[in-house]
Amino acid sequence: MTKIQVKVPGKLYIAGEYAVVESGHTAILTAVDRYITLTIEDAPKNELIIPHYDDAISWPLGGELKAEGEHFDFTALAINTATAYLKIRKIALSPIKITIETELVNDDGIKFGLGSSAAVTTAMITGIMEKFAPDTDLLTKFKMAALSHLVVQGNGSCGDIASCLYGGLIAYTTFDQEWVKMHLPIKSLAWFLANPWPKLKIKKLPNFKMPFLVGWTGNPVSTGRLVAEIQLFKEEQPEKYAKFLVQSEKAVQKFLLGMSEQNEKAIFAALLENRKILRELGRNAGVDIETELLSKLADVSESYSGVGKSSGSGGGDCGIALIPNQELADKVVTKWAEVGIKPLPFQIGEIQIKNV
Repeated sequence: MTKIQVKVPGKLYIAGEYAVVESGHTAILTAVDRYITLTIEDAPKNELIIPHYDDAISWPLGGELKAEGEHFDFTALAINTATAYLKIRKIALSPIKITIETELVNDDGIKFGLGSSAAVTTAMITGIMEKFAPDTDLLTKFKMAALSHLVVQGNGSCGDIASCLYGGLIAYTTFDQEWVKMHLPIKSLAWFLANPWPKLKIKKLPNFKMPFLVGWTGNPVSTGRLVAEIQLFKEEQPEKYAKFLVQSEKAVQKFLLGMSEQNEKAIFAALLENRKILRELGRNAGVDIETELLSKLADVSESYSGVGKSSGSGGGDCGIALIPNQELADKVVTKWAEVGIKPLPFQIGEIQIKNV
């Protein structure tokens, strides 16, 4: 009896937030070493177990999982997408038991903002492929996970899917979302997997050589709500929004150039620029992207010769910082704690797969 364990990392945005929801725009993300763990094993019948919830769910072999409830939406559609793909390849199915556990929340069940829905979707696709079709390439797995996630969530760049799947530090350029949405009702899964997605780029980057810090404000936020508010701003003030997109892309490209040259000053300057751009976006849109605690997080980082900013949609959750050396990083962590920011001992993470 085979038993496979897949550990999929959570994610944090480094730069390019909000702009990345627009087709062709780029963001920098890192996977972090807090994981969704999925265990998949042979069983008498198909069964899904999420320990935080009471009842196991079953579905027919080769059939669809029609689970109800928000916490099952992403997992159910990922299972159904993976099943459809295996049918396309005419791969024989057998009953499996899937168990999901998470480290993407604290002890009280509060989310850190690490992309739990993306991680669980990615884990499900990865685990089922590892069991039945281990030769499936990364891009195909990304497309399956992205389609599953988009159908449930309805918006978003799917950068978090790419980060969880590829691991480490990546540059992610969003595919043409209108192209995908236009074809969703009329094209098959096989068609989406066979055709290139316009504008999509996923590039692995070298890891940071300086200390990378994560601080948590203790305030979880709804990314979907904040993105919707920024989209309203886009409709009401298109010229200011267009200016933001141009500025964001310039800052991200400066960051990428700094990374390619291993130029610390250029990297820090690009992140500082991105922070200012996001703050201006928040002010113009009337959205609290950089909250008081996230401002403190960034200001403390700058006071110790580093750079800090909100991560992802902002409004709470986590912020990130890059600091020149470990001695200064230790001082930043101490100061964060003093002003009410919880330092999180996160490192850059990678996807892990093994037989257990």
